[in-house]
Amino acid sequence: MLISKLKMASPFQDLFPVDARVLSAVTEDMRSCGYDQAQPVVIWNGKNVVIDGHTRVMAAQQAEVSEIPVEEKEFADEDEALAYAIHNQRDRRNMTDGDILRCVEVLDRRKPEGRPKKTASSDVVSGRTSKETAAVVGTSERKVEKARTVLDHADPETKREVLSGEKTINRAYKETQEARREQKTAEFITLAEWEKLPSLDASLSEMAASVEEKHAPPTFAKGFNSTNEKIEWAKWSWNPVTGCHGGCEYCYARDIANRFYSCNFEPAIYPVRLWGPVVQMVPKDASNANGLQNVFVCSMADLFGDWVPKDWIDPILRVVRASPQWNFLFLTKNPARLVDIEWPDNAWVGTTVDVQDRVQAAEEAFSEIAAKVKFLSCEPMRERLTFKKLSVFDWIIIGGQSQSSKMPAAQPEWKWVESLVVQAREADCKIYFKPNLTVRPKEYPT
Repeated sequence: MLISKLKMASPFQDLFPVDARVLSAVTEDMRSCGYDQAQPVVIWNGKNVVIDGHTRVMAAQQAEVSEIPVEEKEFADEDEALAYAIHNQRDRRNMTDGDILRCVEVLDRRKPEGRPKKTASSDVVSGRTSKETAAVVGTSERKVEKARTVLDHADPETKREVLSGEKTINRAYKETQEARREQKTAEFITLAEWEKLPSLDASLSEMAASVEEKHAPPTFAKGFNSTNEKIEWAKWSWNPVTGCHGGCEYCYARDIANRFYSCNFEPAIYPVRLWGPVVQMVPKDASNANGLQNVFVCSMADLFGDWVPKDWIDPILRVVRASPQWNFLFLTKNPARLVDIEWPDNAWVGTTVDVQDRVQAAEEAFSEIAAKVKFLSCEPMRERLTFKKLSVFDWIIIGGQSQSSKMPAAQPEWKWVESLVVQAREADCKIYFKPNLTVRPKEYPT
């Protein structure tokens, strides 16, 4: 066939770039000996697109050979033609990691008709599973998955080093994952991301250890947030974890998260916030004002919800133990998870009891919990509460129901509040009325 009729086109010419030294050698051989008729170029029948033999075509052009032998083949589609081209190269050469990376990239750019671009499975790209891609390229599924991570997340220089043979896919994958972990420590990590990025727990542990060892915090680390009248009993809030799966209708924190957080109210951890107790300075007059050293931990989450990994909780507790200058307050609706924790002296531990059904679980758990201060948050108090072991608590916070997008603001009946106050006095518990508790007796004689 006349060489002028042949077409060099993507994606086939992108698979195996022509090596300049090889091209020069083949060109000189053609000039001296002519084209080797035993090495025809494979083309797509009827399209004249070169499928295999790009180096030979370019050498023939430079050697000014006008006609070359071709082998015409039928292909159902480009996918079949690509698979053929890759198999041909596998048969005549040892595929380098650069070749594998390039092949995976070309194959993943394909969007087979009628097949999804992505699915919920992380090993599916452009409708082709890692197993299918591995079969075409002639490598393992794991190597395809690593190559995809490099293609999707590595910096351009790392990709170039793999393509040029300076770096293996395994090494590039390892370095890329480490870089992703470092980047994530400055951002938030959702539960879904946590499950997909192994060894992130090691990064959290290392950061907690740095706090313990009094290392200098990162320049972008920040301290606590100041609270408002909704959390009047603590002057600071610290949210290394946000989000909740509790689903309480009256939750105002969910409204705040959905408005301001990019991850909304999905549980997430912010590793860099572990530095909060170090960055924040204790106010000079803290010893003379109640609450100035009090830090409400995870005001925008339930840190001890069943969905929260232990690997999130442990680093936070390590930082608490390493920060005796602060008094940390923990609050949960899942008190059973507090029992086995060895609480430091600078931790106050509480549980929310808004309805009678939560009373028994709270009393049973707090009968076993060893903490310097154990408290109840009856906010919002949604019905009359009757305790049998109120003496296991040191402090009771009573409040009304704040307005949320799903529930209006509401006040408990005064008789419920009065009953709880009497029980608290008998149990020698301290009482704290929240500012949002506005209910009071308004009785007339009859």
